[in-house]
Amino acid sequence: MIVKKKRKKISANSIDRSKKIYVKAAEDDFDDFDDDNEVGGIMDAIDDVADNVEDLQDSIDEVKEDEVEIAMNNNIADHYIAECDACNGIFISAVVESDQDIDHVSGVCPICGKDTDQYLKWIIKSVESEEEGA
Repeated sequence: MIVKKKRKKISANSIDRSKKIYVKAAEDDFDDFDDDNEVGGIMDAIDDVADNVEDLQDSIDEVKEDEVEIAMNNNIADHYIAECDACNGIFISAVVESDQDIDHVSGVCPICGKDTDQYLKWIIKSVESEEEGA
């Protein structure tokens, strides 16, 4: 059984205008508001934040960068750069340039750890040997 309730339609004529409607907003909240204390507290908080930012900036400015020291003497000259057949990772191989024609070596890839073929793609040349040959 479905029971339908009749809804009373409200129109401007059906409202009794003789009754006053009182709306109480946040009057009580504003009575306790002390302008001097609240504003002073906010200003103190802003000053504290500004002091912290200044301290942070001072500590950043005091940091000294390390001097760049790149060792130009290394032992990778004339080594091949190899590419792993499995993971396509590129690394410096232990194979040194020689008069032998070598296409690839087989072994454990230092990147993926699998036993793969490693194709020798490029040879590392030192800058000094390039300048001497020119």
